[in-house]
Amino acid sequence: MKLPHFLLFIFFCGVMNLQGYPQNIKVMTYNIYHGENPYQRGKPNLDSLANLIHELNPDIVALQEVDSMTNRLTPIYGQKTDLVKELAKQTGMQGYFAKAMDYSDGGYGEGILVKRGADFETQLLPTPKGGEPRSVAWARLNIDQKTWLVGGTHLCHEYPENRLAQVASILNFVQGRQDVILWMGDLNFKPDSEEYHSIPENWLDAGQVAKNTQATYSSESYTGRIDYIWYNPEKLELISYEVLNKPFSDHYPIIATFRFK
Repeated sequence: MKLPHFLLFIFFCGVMNLQGYPQNIKVMTYNIYHGENPYQRGKPNLDSLANLIHELNPDIVALQEVDSMTNRLTPIYGQKTDLVKELAKQTGMQGYFAKAMDYSDGGYGEGILVKRGADFETQLLPTPKGGEPRSVAWARLNIDQKTWLVGGTHLCHEYPENRLAQVASILNFVQGRQDVILWMGDLNFKPDSEEYHSIPENWLDAGQVAKNTQATYSSESYTGRIDYIWYNPEKLELISYEVLNKPFSDHYPIIATFRFK
């Protein structure tokens, strides 16, 4: 049977959507507390994280406080464990670990998961005041014939001077690129901080745009918003933004959906 031209067109577009990424891109950022549940010491949280990713079905996941083959994980998991590799295996995603520093006979840094087809890069961040080394996990993807550059990071928890330098380094890294760019993570600063206000107006904070000031971190000493998703409004439109109250870490996962303009 010969299909009418307009039905053939609809069928072809449907096949393309099934094979590629959707028109709307869903991203998630989560500080995972090195794979341990902070409220039940010694209990792993990796299965809970994998189940959450399956449930939410994000296209890209940025992970902070990630251990890779450290001795710290042995009493929690029974052996040294590569958290990004295990999460990638359980979720069917492609994973990358961006080591910031050597730690406990293994590595510690950032992780990023994508559904498919990415190239990865590690950016090391400056620490002019000293303290822990920091990094960014960058994923470069081709979606609908457009290059996307998505980064996940964890900025210094001690010194504002480090955070200012690290924000500047990230902005310098992406400056002048024509890619569709998102960067996100545990940035360890509040919305009223100098670090926050050092970010130029051509970058938008998804939480602020959504008018959602819900806390992303909770502890005895501080509860507030220190995790962010930043995007360029010239190329992206924010469709949705949500902070999820999940008890798997001392941070809450953030999930946002964007549409290319």
